[in-house]
Amino acid sequence: MSAFACILDRRGGEISPERIERLGDALAVYGNRSSILCSGPLGIVVRHREGLRARERFGPIPDDQSGLVVAVAGRFSEVGAPDRPPSSAGSPAELGCARWVLQRWRRVGPGWLDEVAGSFTVVVADPAAGWLCVVRDHLGDLKVSYHLDDRRLIAATEAAAVVADESVSAAPDERSAARFLGFRFGHGERSFFSGVRELAPAHRLRVSGEESTVESTWRFRRAAHDSSPEEDRAAFLDHLGRAVRRHLEGVRPEEVGLSLSGGLDSTAIAALAPRGIRAYSWRFKATPDPAETENIEAVSEYLGLPVRWVDGDAHLPLSGDFRSRFVHESSPYINAFAGLKWRLYAVARDDGCRRVLVGDGGDVLYGASDLWLRDALLGGHPWALSALAGAVTKAARGDMASRNALRRIVSIRRSQLPFLRSRGPRWMTAEGAALLPPDELSPVLPDGSAGRRYDLSAGARNIELESEERRLFFACGVERGNPFWSWPLLDAVLGLPAYRLAGDGRDKRLTREALEGRLPRRVLESPRVGLLDRFFLRGIDQNRQMVDELIFRRPRSDWQRYVRREWLEPHLAATESICFGHTILWRVISYELWWRRVRGE
Repeated sequence: MSAFACILDRRGGEISPERIERLGDALAVYGNRSSILCSGPLGIVVRHREGLRARERFGPIPDDQSGLVVAVAGRFSEVGAPDRPPSSAGSPAELGCARWVLQRWRRVGPGWLDEVAGSFTVVVADPAAGWLCVVRDHLGDLKVSYHLDDRRLIAATEAAAVVADESVSAAPDERSAARFLGFRFGHGERSFFSGVRELAPAHRLRVSGEESTVESTWRFRRAAHDSSPEEDRAAFLDHLGRAVRRHLEGVRPEEVGLSLSGGLDSTAIAALAPRGIRAYSWRFKATPDPAETENIEAVSEYLGLPVRWVDGDAHLPLSGDFRSRFVHESSPYINAFAGLKWRLYAVARDDGCRRVLVGDGGDVLYGASDLWLRDALLGGHPWALSALAGAVTKAARGDMASRNALRRIVSIRRSQLPFLRSRGPRWMTAEGAALLPPDELSPVLPDGSAGRRYDLSAGARNIELESEERRLFFACGVERGNPFWSWPLLDAVLGLPAYRLAGDGRDKRLTREALEGRLPRRVLESPRVGLLDRFFLRGIDQNRQMVDELIFRRPRSDWQRYVRREWLEPHLAATESICFGHTILWRVISYELWWRRVRGE
């Protein structure tokens, strides 16, 4: 994996190597090597780590025949074309990927994007003609931040690299701050800097001397569903198995680690992965979860998969060097469990692993679960009437899953009923609530009201935390593989009737049924495990004085413009049980740490 930054002078001025080098320095965490190309009004730098088997430098590469320059950051992981591009899953191969893009661009133009998947950003430019095109992958796994004015385009995989240029303002964007502290997941173009925008997933930006356009490159299909449950389960296994295998290309099984919990997502990967991979799991003495430990041990015995236990008690949120290591300049998104993950990745690296697979993103497959009863009724299934009666009974007893299923039978949004419209989140100030941007659906969802059935909030969280996770892996010297965050898999599953995904209190039904016989019964029937609530609360409790001094004792902190102090302050002392207030508290802590770092405090 790698990162990129580029500058295009729209008036034809020369870009100096020193200027593009400054942007590359802001990407230093991505590796110890920089590949730079400066040609007239164009400058591109690709930052990468010296690979264990790399024999040549990465792109960008120029093409003598067409005059085009191509650079690829990230990697391709799937292709539908006969002349398949090189995968960078083994030794670093962004250079080979760039050459493949160059060949396909000459043949089919921008249509080459239909032939690949993966986590990537592609830059194609023509210095002589003075235009540049940046393409973001289908799901937005690799970010693209950019600044565009009448003089120049500056784009990079990190906002911090864009603001490293002296022409770009590093002032905070107030609407993005309100969205972050208001716990909204947006898919708009705002970054956390007022002078920087973000390219949406599955979009491309093309800039020339006088024109600039942003256009969509792909959306989820809305195919008619006429398959049987058996065919759905077989398709699920096929797509997930392909995704797992794609993340194993170019490495031996013993060079692959798996972050294994006792839940369904990571255990599903374990069931479909080849034997020989290594599994790693946290063990906690202070906040143990017996059910999770028993599930992991059951999977280990059932699959013959050895597990190495990693002590997690010493890696609480905000402890040790957490702040200096995991707070970064690009955004306030900080993973509260970054220290835990760091330790697991480091252990895997020391064992000789070059890649670690994770089950993050599995929940996104089940965004339509609340619609299971509605889909069953609309489908005319006789059993839906008895299920309706059961849901009413359970809802009367307080079951939230049943209440949600009943509520979704009539798909009326709160915004459609004036008397139900919210005045803003109760924890926000009037000023903060007024700055909240409207809710936005992901740009890759189907058009119209049908898009509302797909809840990609889990995916949005995955994307927002991705920059932090990417730094984490790169700093540890291992690659990240997330088989669930794969557009062919999502494309196959999201269009299924919701009763195939969940139903009558059974969540992740498709995974449970598809993995029948491949995982032990206790795992397939297990409720949610692996929750780190108590671990998080211990971190807040042990660092309460620091948080109090950092957040509450300052006479006026930036977050207080958006969040009501009197609402938030009691949650610092309430660490006996987790509640939503702790989520907002963590966001306030993250925002304050980020903004102080940006200002150099």
